[in-house]
Amino acid sequence: MIELPQFVRRMPFIFYALAVIFFVWYLANAWLGIASAFGYGTPGIGEVENYQKSISLFGAFQEAAYMVANGAIIHVLLAIHDKMKGPEA
Repeated sequence: MIELPQFVRRMPFIFYALAVIFFVWYLANAWLGIASAFGYGTPGIGEVENYQKSISLFGAFQEAAYMVANGAIIHVLLAIHDKMKGPEA
């Protein structure tokens, strides 16, 4: 079996880092959009604002979880590859 390139071996960690970056970026964009749309809030609008922030938080966690899952799948595939590789010649 051929040796995997170092880039492929580092790919899970790249996905983990991207998950963190995308989580923060998505959440910041959504949070700023909500804050600018509602300003400092009007009586009665607070519940709607909190709901929208909750949806933003959920979306960010969902995207981050997807990226972490991709990294975990690559980790598993790398472990399978290493197991099947056999003894070094």
